[in-house]
Amino acid sequence: MNVVTEPRLASVELVDTLVDPVSVVVVGASSDPSKSSSRPLRYLAKYGYQGSTVVVNPNRSSVFGFDTIPALSAMTPGSASAAIVSVAAPHVTDILRQLDALDVGAAVVIGSGFERSDSAPRADLLSFLAQEDRRLRVIGPNCVGTMSSRTGAHLNFSSVLQNAAPRVGSIALVTQSGATGNGILMSLLRRGIGISHWFSTGNEMDTGALEIVAGLLPREDVSAVGLFLEAVTDLDWLASVTRLIESTGKRVFVVKVAESDLGQAAAGSHTGRVVGSADVSHAVLDHAGFVRVSSIAELCDCLVLTDIVGSVRSPVRLSVASVSGASAVIVSDAVHGSAKLELAEWNTDITDRLGQISGGRLSEVHNPLDVPFLGETEVFADLLSALSAAPGTDVVLAVESSLAHDRGILAARLDAGRPAGAAIVLTHLSEDDQIDADVVADFAEKRVAVIPTPERAVRALDLLAVSDLREQPAVTEPIPEPDPAGTQFGLEEIAALLPQDFPWATWTVVSDLDEARQAASHYGLPVAVKAAGRTISHRSELGAVAVVRNAVDLDDAFARVATVCEVHGDAVVIQSGAGAGHEMLVAIVRDAEYGLVAIVRLGGVLVELLDDQVMLWSGWSNDELRDVLRSSRVGRILAGYRGNPAGDIDRLCATIDVLFEALAATEISLLELNPIIVSPDGVLAVDALAYTTTKETEK
Repeated sequence: MNVVTEPRLASVELVDTLVDPVSVVVVGASSDPSKSSSRPLRYLAKYGYQGSTVVVNPNRSSVFGFDTIPALSAMTPGSASAAIVSVAAPHVTDILRQLDALDVGAAVVIGSGFERSDSAPRADLLSFLAQEDRRLRVIGPNCVGTMSSRTGAHLNFSSVLQNAAPRVGSIALVTQSGATGNGILMSLLRRGIGISHWFSTGNEMDTGALEIVAGLLPREDVSAVGLFLEAVTDLDWLASVTRLIESTGKRVFVVKVAESDLGQAAAGSHTGRVVGSADVSHAVLDHAGFVRVSSIAELCDCLVLTDIVGSVRSPVRLSVASVSGASAVIVSDAVHGSAKLELAEWNTDITDRLGQISGGRLSEVHNPLDVPFLGETEVFADLLSALSAAPGTDVVLAVESSLAHDRGILAARLDAGRPAGAAIVLTHLSEDDQIDADVVADFAEKRVAVIPTPERAVRALDLLAVSDLREQPAVTEPIPEPDPAGTQFGLEEIAALLPQDFPWATWTVVSDLDEARQAASHYGLPVAVKAAGRTISHRSELGAVAVVRNAVDLDDAFARVATVCEVHGDAVVIQSGAGAGHEMLVAIVRDAEYGLVAIVRLGGVLVELLDDQVMLWSGWSNDELRDVLRSSRVGRILAGYRGNPAGDIDRLCATIDVLFEALAATEISLLELNPIIVSPDGVLAVDALAYTTTKETEK
């Protein structure tokens, strides 16, 4: 029986336990230094972990200088706060049960073999994780592990760390992929960047990446987080991360991959995760305050600048000096294309100072500065130092080249002659003109960040800059086509799923011409005569819809629509007119990763001219739905752009919220309201179709 003395760890407490464990038990440590399972124990010894270490090995009395115990049963409950488990998949769950009985708070499981949904190890582990009385938290499985440079708590088998650990810094990493995490770590090590902690989360069968981010952001030793995601597995932590990003002002730079069909399939086979659409992910992560970057290289650039430049608010004023006039033009063009960057204005004091340093040889002294002096590294360094101290300069961006400068002299000269001032970002004429790693590290210590190209430097500075403006990403993904093998729902079935007071343009099913005449008389002309949608989805193509504006046309319209409905097994509906307003299309889609989302776009004739649409997520509050819609181009049109009639955006968002709530417990994968009329007085849904997805399609 488990004897739980403390509650299950979560977020901050979980991170605290893993980055600074009082004691660690290592299960499955190999005594063979060539095997990866030997690394965690060697790293704990090599990189200065000060807590106690218990090693379980039934065959040896000591491993790498650590005394061993033959089995976990030899331990006293409560004697270890964290564990690292390196055993074969079939034995993992039994070890975890024993650790839980010993009141261990967290375990890192680095073994694979849990990816397939039908595997016995996966089933056993899920069964253990479902136990309500379990205290033990699990990182992984199939992860590289966790790392803290500050405490030496290296509960990982990273191959990058075999030679050296990163210097202690304030950048934290959270990566679902261990191999990609190793690659990011390798890049940051080469560029001299200080790391505080790294969490590789693997399959995330218990602990997800967002929970770890929520545990890292409040820490004083973390200034920013770099996040690599294939899929979000713990959406319930998104609200906490959003609040922490806002309250701490810290940046979370995220690479979200698996956005193409092939990428999503690869992510599923790699980790067993379910991955949703790119547009939904972009909308949710951007609104939450994450800084979304496009590549691993861009992520590393942003983390380098965060470590060296720190946080900067827009507009960021750049002073630029380049060994090449063409590169100066490239920088100017890139800065011009950014809403958050601008070239600094230089006063006569700084232009006079630059002229003096160059001995009057500069043909023109303006920003950007062309410095075409070959072999005069000291002059180039002195110019950069002067710009760093210039009033009105936030960052100095310099383009150098090994063809013109001695990098070692440049680093030494900047250290000797540079006053306290703006940080310097150093780039090259060619991305392949790399600076030696030891010189890059030397630059980093002197607040000089090295970014390979001017374009990448400007892009990273743009991402780094904090702006009060939050633009919603453009939604380009089309509304999905219904699954032909799924089930179709028409007006009657959809209405039965929704609240009785849902704002429909009133309609009734009629069985003959007399009932049609009575309904038309009751509603008043104009009315629509159309199929109910039991089987017919594209009414206009089959002639199953007609708008009747005078009584003499009703009989003929009913006869035509009724004939089509009889052939296709559908029913005839008479519907009242919806009146004037903005004709909109609202589609509720069930995303595999994020759940229900709404795609809102203009309908009617405007859809032929404007393809703008906005994504609204069911995880947002009604206020957030309204704010996101209002900030989009669709929302600006609805709000009465250039004096046009405004639509009731609040009522539209409330209606979408009702749809989210009503469909949450259903199996409907797509509900399309087309059109829904949004007027100053509210909204009226005119037509709707819904579909379920077959199990075969879901797979």
